[in-house]
Amino acid sequence: MLRIDKHIARRMKWHAPGIFLLALSIMCAACSNSSPELDKRKFNGVGQAAQAVRSVLSSGGDYKAFGAALQKLSAEITTLKGSSLTDQENELMKDFSDLCSIYQDGYILWKYKIEFVRYGFVPKGLIYVGQDIEPIIVKYRIPTESHMYTLTQQSWKSVPEASIQMIWTNADSQMQIINNILSYR
Repeated sequence: MLRIDKHIARRMKWHAPGIFLLALSIMCAACSNSSPELDKRKFNGVGQAAQAVRSVLSSGGDYKAFGAALQKLSAEITTLKGSSLTDQENELMKDFSDLCSIYQDGYILWKYKIEFVRYGFVPKGLIYVGQDIEPIIVKYRIPTESHMYTLTQQSWKSVPEASIQMIWTNADSQMQIINNILSYR
C-alpha cells in the first residue's frame, strides 16, 4: 500500500506543472474579453426604425404617422429578439426596448391629449390623467393638478401638456446612449 502511495505521489509531482499550466490557461481564457464583438449589421433595421420614429417627431408629424413608425420599431425589436444575440447585443437590444417603451409612454400621453379635447372639460394645455397615464406619471415623476368638474362634482387630475415634450427629451437621451454604443463598440 505504501508503494502505491509513493507511486501516485511521484506521478502527481511529474504532472503538477502541466495541471497548473492547464488551469492557468483556462483561467486566462475565462478572464479575457471572451464576449464577441457587437455585430452592428444586426441592428440596421431596428436602428432605422428608431430613426424613423424620431424623424416623425422632429418633422412635426401627426399622431397616426407616429403610431405607424412606433409600430414598425416594435416589430423590428420583436424580430431581433428572436435571433441569436451575444451578451453585448442583448444589452443593446434592451436599450432599444427601453427606447420603444419611452416612445410608447409619450404616445399614450399624446392619445389622451387628443381624445379628451373633444369633451370640453379639460382646459387647453392640460392632459386628463386616466388609468393608462398613472404609471407614466409615477415613472417620470410628472406633477399633477387636481380639478373639480362642476356639473357632477367629480374630481379629476391633469398633467401639463409639456409632459409629452419631457418624454421626447428622455427618448432623445436614450437614443444618444444607443448611438454612443453603436459608435464606440
